[in-house]
Order: sequence, then structure tokens, then C-alpha cells
Amino acid sequence: MASPPKRVITQDRLRSAVQNLLLETDWSEITVQHVSANAGVSIGTFYNYYDSKDEALADVRQSLSLVIKKDLNSLISTQTSVEARISLLLKYFVNVLNTKPTWANYFYKADNFSERLEGGLASLLEPLVLESILSQKGHVNDAKMTASFIENGFFPLLKSCHQQDSHLSEEQATQIVIVALSSLGLVGDTLFRAASLVCPVTPLAALPQSIYELENNQTGYA
Repeated sequence: MASPPKRVITQDRLRSAVQNLLLETDWSEITVQHVSANAGVSIGTFYNYYDSKDEALADVRQSLSLVIKKDLNSLISTQTSVEARISLLLKYFVNVLNTKPTWANYFYKADNFSERLEGGLASLLEPLVLESILSQKGHVNDAKMTASFIENGFFPLLKSCHQQDSHLSEEQATQIVIVALSSLGLVGDTLFRAASLVCPVTPLAALPQSIYELENNQTGYA
């Protein structure tokens, strides 16, 4: 296989540098100089690729979001009921907290999901909530508001656990799912069966990852 062009290699180094720095410190404290030094390039070279550090972050966020969403789509497609898919979606991010330290740093050092995941968790939840409404399983009528409500309660809990270097047990994860599904109006055995599903540990490799390699290899849940 032919080597990638020099421009591709340089951009990949910059993307990896952004990931490295995000794992170590808050984005607000990172400068273009930090990114350039970490990538081993000049500041001028950085500006050949990005207009600002925030543009570099947006590029990395978009690329890693595709990885996460592909992984999640493969995972939740194993379930037919909408409540089971919501359960696995939420427990996936609990597993990230518990078993994927570099990804946990990437997500939970942020102030919200949308800083690291395009559209935030709500963008993944909203179509599932809407499906629940249309199937008359749920008893809410505003999918967007409900998805945001779940995300805004879920993320601070995960962030707090990450800051305290603590994990959530399977029982606690199940309780979180029960609260989320209850907010849709689901009750009874249907709710508890879905909430009791165990989400397998995800196969994501540790960060930083070469985005060039990610874009040129098949990734996803297996």
C-alpha cells in the first residue's frame, strides 16, 4: 500500500496532538502553540490546516463522532425494541466511564456531550424517543425536550464519577436506565427487561487514534 501524502500525515499528527492534549488538560488552557509543539510542526504549519484551535477541535470531534456513532449503531441494531436500544445506548457511555479511561477523559473532561460528540447524546436519543412516541409505547409528546432532559441528567452524573475516579455498578446503570425510560412514560415488565440488559464492553481502541487509519479501516462493534 502506498504511503499517504505528506499533507495527510501532517494533518493526522495535528489531529493526534489535539487528542493528546484533550486527555491531559482543559481545552480552554490549550493554545495553538501547544498543539503545534505536540505535533512537532511549526505554528505556521498549523495555520496551513486550521484557522484556529477551535476549528482543529471541531475537526477531531467530527471524526471521532463518526467512530462512536458507527460503534453505537452496530451495537443497538442488535435489539428490536426501542426501549432496549435506549438502554444499550446509555449503558454504552457507562461502560466508557468504567472501562475506557482515555475515552472517559475525552468525554468527561468536557462540560457536556456536545463538546465531544456531534449533536450531543440528544441527537442519538431523539429519534429513539420519537420512535417510542409513534409506537405509542411512550407517553410524552416532545421528543427533543425529552432527549435533552435525559442527556442533561445523565452527563453530569458521569462527569462527577469521572472526577472522583469512581465507577458505576451494573445495578446503578440499570437504575439510570429505569429513570430514563420512566421519563418516557414506560412502566412495568417492558421497562425492567430493557433496563436489565447488559451492554458488552465496547471494542474501541485507546486514544489517541490515528484518524487517517480510522478512516481507512472498518471499525465498529463486534
